[in-house]
Amino acid sequence: MSLLAVSDGIIAVSKAQYIELYNDSKHAFLEFKSDSKPQEEDFVVDINISLDKKLLGVLFSKKIIIYDLPNLNQVETFILPRSTSKIRFDISSKKILVADKTGDVLLFEILKEDKGTKILGHLSLLLNILQTNDGKYIITSDRDEKIRVSCFPNAYNIQTFCLGHKEFVMHIELLPHATEYLTSASGDGNIKIWDYTNGKLHHTIDTYMDIKNNNDLKHKFSQLMDEEGIVINSLPIVDYTITQLNKFSSLIALTVHSYMKILVYNLKSVNKEFTHNLILELPFKYFPVSIKFHNLSLFVYDGINSKIFEYKVTTESENIFINLIRELQVFENQEIESDIIYEHNPIKLLFKRKFDNVQEYKERKKMRLEKPVS
Repeated sequence: MSLLAVSDGIIAVSKAQYIELYNDSKHAFLEFKSDSKPQEEDFVVDINISLDKKLLGVLFSKKIIIYDLPNLNQVETFILPRSTSKIRFDISSKKILVADKTGDVLLFEILKEDKGTKILGHLSLLLNILQTNDGKYIITSDRDEKIRVSCFPNAYNIQTFCLGHKEFVMHIELLPHATEYLTSASGDGNIKIWDYTNGKLHHTIDTYMDIKNNNDLKHKFSQLMDEEGIVINSLPIVDYTITQLNKFSSLIALTVHSYMKILVYNLKSVNKEFTHNLILELPFKYFPVSIKFHNLSLFVYDGINSKIFEYKVTTESENIFINLIRELQVFENQEIESDIIYEHNPIKLLFKRKFDNVQEYKERKKMRLEKPVS
């Protein structure tokens, strides 16, 4: 789920029922208002730009609208049977993949009045989906800590599972400098690097170890989650983005719940051996709605002040620098009521509740045994 999409010369950003598109300093505005009071299902859930940079996909709870770029002419509308969580264009940019909350993946062919084809299913809420660059696999991740690698187009053939996370897996991306590997980010606070063809885990980044005052933040988050009957062992990763730095390394940027800094890592690989280091932390006043790398630019969306900050990555010898180069005010001339702005990615809803049904059963049994026989 993302409310920010970036491509060459194009920035698309969403808030509630609105989308603003910037293209070489020009911008266009889309409004999706209904006659009745807006409900959460009327809000934009996800936006995605096709690989050929010609299409923008806008996902609502039960609808997808496809627009051409940069003119924003409506190309296609797909009505969905169930609530959804994620969309992503396929590698041809002629089809769009949809992950829904019941665990199904639907495939729609654009410009063919397609009603959608179910290609695979999980027994859990799907959180992310992608197609590998060679088109051979569909990779999905869900609330139950699983990453599944399915053959395409015959997705009933499962290639493997990537198992090792201890909480929901919200983010999956191919490693840009070595696309035969998959990266994943989870509610357990870990980033993992996989060989997705055989499910082998090659490397783990534990972000909790790099967070200052982590015990205090974890304690506060635990108190919040205790109200919901949830036991947590780390701070969850909320947003995640990755880009190639050079032929041996990629940059990862991420946000962690309650931590008011963006963590930026340099992930290197040589001869299938991985190393990482935290290169810097970007502080912010308000927790970002979304972050997104595009090439060597990092875009940070501040939903409170309706601003996008663009940071430029530069290198000098072995040193990496990230500097703010511009601020973009979005939704500047639009009146968006504060009561229709909702919390994006409500992370605590993805944690599984723990129920002790055994204790209740034992108490009822004890009462039954102690009851005198009449």
